[in-house]
Amino acid sequence: MKGHRRRELKPKTEEQAIEQAKRAALRLLRYRNRSERELLERLQAKGYDLSIAQEVVNRFKQVGLVDERQMAEAYVQSAIYDNQSHSRFEVRYKLRSLGIPDEIVEEALSVWTEEVEFQMALRYIQRRLGRNPTQQDVLRAFRAAKQKGFEISAIRSALRQFGDLSETD
Repeated sequence: MKGHRRRELKPKTEEQAIEQAKRAALRLLRYRNRSERELLERLQAKGYDLSIAQEVVNRFKQVGLVDERQMAEAYVQSAIYDNQSHSRFEVRYKLRSLGIPDEIVEEALSVWTEEVEFQMALRYIQRRLGRNPTQQDVLRAFRAAKQKGFEISAIRSALRQFGDLSETD
């Protein structure tokens, strides 16, 4: 039937449970890379025992299907080239929330230079301001960019493109 999900049979043995967990994990990885913690949580949410989920994730790590360093680097590159503006803070927060260790997050963010942060802030502020912004509009854009997590120096540099910043101090 179209749109009907096939029910998986309850496994009779541990080997069958591991095979079903592998298939479930592969389906999850088909859509995007996932961190070790995220994959563990998703498998457990599907009803797999922690030991089975851990075994599957460890096996996937051995063969390279779960690679947190690669995932973090890909996420940072995606954020840099995305049409939406992202702050370094926002990207760091997202990677940490996915369970990526801090040292891997910082290593992946090493390509996020001050120039990248400036360009992201400029793009964000341009979208917020439009044409002929008033001083009030500039102040609102400053606050919004600050709240989004952009570095103050990047925000100020971006706002200089639009005129006087005397009220944004």
